[in-house]
Amino acid sequence: MSLKDLKNELLADEEVQQLLNDKQENKTEEIYIHKLKYFEENPFKLCNDEDLEELVESIKDDGLLNPIILWKKENDYIILSGHNRIQALKKLGYNKLEKNMYKIKENISLDDARLIVVDTNLVQRKNLLPSERAKAYKIWQQSLQKKQGKRYKNFEFENSSNIVEIAEQENSGHNVLEEKRRNINRYLRLNYLISDLLNKVDEKQLSLIMAVELSYLKDNIQQIVFNYFFINNKATLNMDICKKIREKSSKIDITDEEISLIIESVIKKKMPRTFKLKFKDIKEISNKSFKTDKEAKDYILECIKFYEENKME
Repeated sequence: MSLKDLKNELLADEEVQQLLNDKQENKTEEIYIHKLKYFEENPFKLCNDEDLEELVESIKDDGLLNPIILWKKENDYIILSGHNRIQALKKLGYNKLEKNMYKIKENISLDDARLIVVDTNLVQRKNLLPSERAKAYKIWQQSLQKKQGKRYKNFEFENSSNIVEIAEQENSGHNVLEEKRRNINRYLRLNYLISDLLNKVDEKQLSLIMAVELSYLKDNIQQIVFNYFFINNKATLNMDICKKIREKSSKIDITDEEISLIIESVIKKKMPRTFKLKFKDIKEISNKSFKTDKEAKDYILECIKFYEENKME
């Protein structure tokens, strides 16, 4: 199948689907909040009490700025977008949704539902935790790969494991494309972290790039690292140590003792280089005498300064 044929097929599919969606979304039904179900695979956490109160005040003043998206699956209504808004509406005393508060999606696949959840949160929420972003991009990657395999049997994307390239081929306008390619791949690596270390990333006690290095370690080694630096607080973790642990882990067993040796080697390597200049070395080019080391040091620095200022380019 040529690229032109593929695009025509995609446009046809999208037009039919849009007509179906428009028809479905124009339906108005009486939907009681207490009957709504949460999407079990939602990777995003509910906002804290303070943020929820802000949302309550916003809805009170301006109404819902974005409609809640519900997936009608058989006789159930599942929340795809709007988990926090539903909580805010409960606080405001609503027991059912008014017709302008929601849109209904029907005849969509589980992968389509996942993509709606991820996309709307990436667009509408600004303060996502690193762990939420990591899980969201993983869902994007897995869902788009499945979608690619089902819809495009005779067409294969190059490097289909890369979420950015798949999304670009999908002609997606989602915020995922606004992230730099490297950052997206970094967030994807966070899915290989044990939960203890992932929590430290969320708590800003472990940087994203350090976490990426540790994500290549086996789970049991990650646990040793976590205990050493965050439970027993034996030292402060930095990027050089993370790189060295990753490098050594492919050759030796990582233990507390080995980590201590790694830290010593990193510190030693970072020690500033020094050299000594004896008075007799200076006397070979100057008759000046010095009473103290400081006098000699100051004289040498002045000489260097004079040379740098007057040397020919």
